[in-house]
Amino acid sequence: MKPSIHRSIFGFAEWYRDLSSPERVSTLWLDKRCVIVAWLGIFLAVISPSDGLGVPMCWFHSATHIPCLGCGLTRSLSCALRGLFERSWHYHPMGVPILALFFATAMQGLLPQTLRFRIRAMLETHATVVVRLYVVFVATFVVFGSCRALLFLARQ
Repeated sequence: MKPSIHRSIFGFAEWYRDLSSPERVSTLWLDKRCVIVAWLGIFLAVISPSDGLGVPMCWFHSATHIPCLGCGLTRSLSCALRGLFERSWHYHPMGVPILALFFATAMQGLLPQTLRFRIRAMLETHATVVVRLYVVFVATFVVFGSCRALLFLARQ
């Protein structure tokens, strides 16, 4: 095996092991910054019309005319928030799960501290499962976006 490949595989294993630590998992999902990002995502979905803003938001797509990994995600979140799930799926299939994560993360920030401690304990107890789901989620997001871009290029 080439040294660079070995380092990258080892680096992923080290990253995964660090991410799998129970304290890291609960901090990742329950940290104030994560809650703020979730509220901002919900706010963006609320203020964005379901058919888009009428102006290009993605600099990558504007520059290359190739859809990026997240192209359509804002419209997907907006449609999902309004119950337009078929349109949401059409814009980006990861919109509904991301909106659900935003709501779960934002709402837990409003809970009393005793309930947040219980959620933290549950996440820490099941840290390995949470991290595996996270990795699968990110991989699905990347694979979908990459396939969409490749299909777009194949049609050109």
